[in-house]
Amino acid sequence: MRALMADSMVARLDSDPNEYRVGHMASLEAGRPHRIVLVTMAEDNTRNAASTCTDMLRSFPRIRCVVMAGIAGGVPAPEEPHRHVRLGDVVVAVDGIVDYGHLRQSPNGPEPRRPIGGISMDLKRAAQHLEQGQMLGEALSWPGLLAPAGERPMAIFARPPEAADRLHRGRRKVPHPDRELSGHPVDAPKVHFGAVGCADVLLTDPELRDNLAARHRVIAFEMEAAGVAAGVANRGLNWFVVRGIVDYCDGYKNDQWHAYASLAAAGCVRAVLAECPPFPVVWRVAPTGVRTLLPEWEMDRLHALLELAPDVDGRQVWPVVTGGLVPMPDTPATLAQLAVLLAGLNARPDLIPPLLAFAEHIAVRVPHRLAGELRAWTDRVAEQILHLGDRMRAYRHRLEESRFREHQAAGRPAPIRPCLLFQIERDDIDSERCEVRYWIQRQGHRWQPEPSNPRQTTFRHVERVLQAAIQHAETIWCDAVDGEPVEIELLLPSDLLRTAVEWWNTELEAPAPIPLCLEYPVVVRSLDRMRAAYRHRVWHQRWRSLWQHPARHHVYQGRDGSAGEGLGPWNARLRDRRDLTTVVLGSSPDRESGSHELESALNAGIPVILWDRRPGPLTSEMARLLAELTEGPPTDVLTRIRTLRVDAALLPEPDRKQHAGRHVALLWDDPARNVYEPGGQL
Repeated sequence: MRALMADSMVARLDSDPNEYRVGHMASLEAGRPHRIVLVTMAEDNTRNAASTCTDMLRSFPRIRCVVMAGIAGGVPAPEEPHRHVRLGDVVVAVDGIVDYGHLRQSPNGPEPRRPIGGISMDLKRAAQHLEQGQMLGEALSWPGLLAPAGERPMAIFARPPEAADRLHRGRRKVPHPDRELSGHPVDAPKVHFGAVGCADVLLTDPELRDNLAARHRVIAFEMEAAGVAAGVANRGLNWFVVRGIVDYCDGYKNDQWHAYASLAAAGCVRAVLAECPPFPVVWRVAPTGVRTLLPEWEMDRLHALLELAPDVDGRQVWPVVTGGLVPMPDTPATLAQLAVLLAGLNARPDLIPPLLAFAEHIAVRVPHRLAGELRAWTDRVAEQILHLGDRMRAYRHRLEESRFREHQAAGRPAPIRPCLLFQIERDDIDSERCEVRYWIQRQGHRWQPEPSNPRQTTFRHVERVLQAAIQHAETIWCDAVDGEPVEIELLLPSDLLRTAVEWWNTELEAPAPIPLCLEYPVVVRSLDRMRAAYRHRVWHQRWRSLWQHPARHHVYQGRDGSAGEGLGPWNARLRDRRDLTTVVLGSSPDRESGSHELESALNAGIPVILWDRRPGPLTSEMARLLAELTEGPPTDVLTRIRTLRVDAALLPEPDRKQHAGRHVALLWDDPARNVYEPGGQL
């Protein structure tokens, strides 16, 4: 079992004599593995099994099911090939355990005093799925099931040769039935499903074996399962038993098959667990009646995120989320350890679980990417598990307002305005397809956009994906924004920057869809430059120049097509003038000359670029308009272009096409608002 577990770690407790290993095994649901606690018994027998099981459940109170994996003696049936059990086979006790050592005498002979209940129905269903597959000829993938989770030497577990599986009747050796009749694969185990007999008896009598097997309808014998069942019964939990066959309970017992049969049993446990969804784990139930049922995989996910924030001082957060009513642990504790303690506390008077409040407070103290993942975890748990979505949104809003007041008192900059950053990236193979993803920035003093998962779509449907992203953002902004303008930033590769994305529509199902620029300020940004870290130094320098007192645009004009100036000298002057912050292209990027100027400006770190989307060189009238747009404080260009676009959107379609607001393009690219670089804007 230890060889097949992933992420195995040793766990020891002062009050427990056993050594445990904690790790994972795959479940039916991808990305949500079973959490496994492994303990090995020092000696066999039912009493030791019960004692070890009780220790384990005391030390790990959130265990939901105990699986007994190990070795057993099999009941051969050469006269009935389909029931024949061979060495190296596996027996799964789907029909339960028979404690044939705990009997009462009746007129009909000895009978078990009481049946042993408590088998895990979840694992029984998973095992029955394997049984059905085996009946239909779907063989288990034993090479994969027996492969170690890491680089571990496995030669000791090699399968013994065929000649080592000898069957006897008395002193006479008898042949096994043909494999085709018995259903045994070559060089691999067959899995049997039935009942297992258990007692503190080392059975070495084949005649007694056959009598007990016939009386109690069992197919294997072992010495621990009844003790495990007794240990879990006291806790109201369930058990399951999987055994590898090492002998025939006769006088020819030896250890030759022990290692392989042990591995086969562990591999079968792996197969059963892979057919079973993860077990839910109850972390606490608050006396207020608020249900706080957190599955184990959600706690594991939170722990993984908290481990990425080692610099955050949990001692500052603890009194805030507990209301100062619960003292801090006496010994130093990590954020993950504090989270475990908070998971056991009752909900606060506002019904917010301290654990979720803790995650929110950590989120405002870490870089934006990690903050987004923490908030996504909180949103998922609050919405899907605890049904506290509205309360958590209100709590987050109060926390952000509190942080805002703290920043005001400290004389820090005004909060960053909320925005939706929407990325589009063309598929490398299919030119009609693209990958989109987006980030939502709430109001706050830190650039902490919360990421979505990437999504594949077509350019034909990308507006609908953008509309869904805006709807998602609006549900967040309605709680976090009080009259603040919100922005849409389109993060695009170079070949898509020429697309008039500001005139894409929202409300697509409405009789009259609404242009995006009528509802929001819209700018485009360069995806290629954001990902090219070697261009960031100059990009940051030019952005700082934009804001040096007095803050204003330092404009560099594109080439006049009539003058015949080459790109080389124009680009050289652009590179030489490090104070330049803004470029007005001499023509649309749809033309080669405009495309080369756009690429040169991006490579030179220019953060603000304007152009006329209409084909042909820049007209004198449009040049004067763009010069007026860039006069005054830098942010005025955003407001003026928004006004132009709204004016155009309010016109009838024929007049709209003639309006300058329909064609002016703006790249506004703040290097501190980076979703591919830790830290971001402060």
